[in-house]
Amino acid sequence: MLGRLARWLRALGHDTAYDSAADDAALLRRAARERRILVTRDTRIAPPAGVRLVLLHANDTPGQLRELAGALGIEQHPGLLRRCLVCNRALRAATAEEVEARAPDHVRATQRDFRACPGCGRVYWPGTHRRKLVAALESALRGTVGHDAD
Repeated sequence: MLGRLARWLRALGHDTAYDSAADDAALLRRAARERRILVTRDTRIAPPAGVRLVLLHANDTPGQLRELAGALGIEQHPGLLRRCLVCNRALRAATAEEVEARAPDHVRATQRDFRACPGCGRVYWPGTHRRKLVAALESALRGTVGHDAD
């Protein structure tokens, strides 16, 4: 399963479909229909013509991210924390009033920068979780295409 990798790719702004319940045939059909690259660790999947497949070998998420960035030659990312980590929809700016029922009181009282998902309704704000995620992504991307080691 590559669910954590999907969340990390979404955090980097990549349009990333993920469905843990889908079988191989359904994944291949979706990849063909939506013109997506199928990323997997399953060595038994044989993609039909027209479906690009990237087979990952790393067991850890940072290693998988580095492997994928190298395989696809990803040098740039669409934008940090612009997609919902859960459902993949593009986030929109939101006010404290708009997220009143979905954000804790202390967060609404101390934060002014909110983003909301128009799909699942999840609310995001810059907090310690953001700094930790950014640090993890930066650490994972060191040494990959377009990312310096310093």
